[in-house]
Amino acid sequence: MNSSDDAKVAFAKRLNDTLTEMGYTQRGSAQRLKREAKFGISDRAINKWLKAETLPDHHNIEALAKFLGVNFNWLAAGQGEKTTKPNRDDLMQKIRAIERNNIDENTSNSNDPEGTLRVPVDYGMDGYVPVISWVAAGSFSDVMPVTIDDVIDWIPRPQHLSKRAFGLIIQGRSMWPEFKPDEIIYVEPEIAPWDLKDGDLVVIHCNDDKQATFKQLIMGDNPEDMYLKPLNPDWPDQKIVPMGECMLVGIVDSKVTRYR
Repeated sequence: MNSSDDAKVAFAKRLNDTLTEMGYTQRGSAQRLKREAKFGISDRAINKWLKAETLPDHHNIEALAKFLGVNFNWLAAGQGEKTTKPNRDDLMQKIRAIERNNIDENTSNSNDPEGTLRVPVDYGMDGYVPVISWVAAGSFSDVMPVTIDDVIDWIPRPQHLSKRAFGLIIQGRSMWPEFKPDEIIYVEPEIAPWDLKDGDLVVIHCNDDKQATFKQLIMGDNPEDMYLKPLNPDWPDQKIVPMGECMLVGIVDSKVTRYR
């Protein structure tokens, strides 16, 4: 391996590690990065950066550094500090800007059935949040608006939750006995991966799964040591899944129990 190859590998590691910390999954990173950072190049070109096949030019490294919130010299050559740590307000403004861009891009879709309107998830229903399907929740992390047809029910919204919060109906017994079938959980999507704590209950979407899933987060000593597991000790599938293989949809805030 020559010095040029070394530089490509080192750059790709810095880029991939930063994207993982931001909650990007390995699969689909190029497409999501292009959309959110608004790069005017192909997914294929971005994939070549991620796979250490090519290096971006100065202009694109500058744009990447700005979007990722890291220092140019660190991203380009591994020199100096990775970042001048931003305050929480700066981070939240960045997240909200991404969310607004996603909503603007997805408000209309020519593939929707005639007469179906794609709207933000609050639908103007002040004081309520929609209960949506697990399939709809699986696309929620990428597409902020969902169709009105995805709404199963409406439940009151606790004041501390955002207008983008939604409900999910528990299915199965993987999180038994704390969460029983047909109970409804409140999910808050306005949570950044770096705000998660060990033991948090999260809704995630993993790889090619058709729907979201509900698991407990287990954290180690660094961002790479984040795993997901079921609460039910008797659940037959006790496989622990690395968080890096999944995309964060939201954190579970509380639940609603109905007896009839």
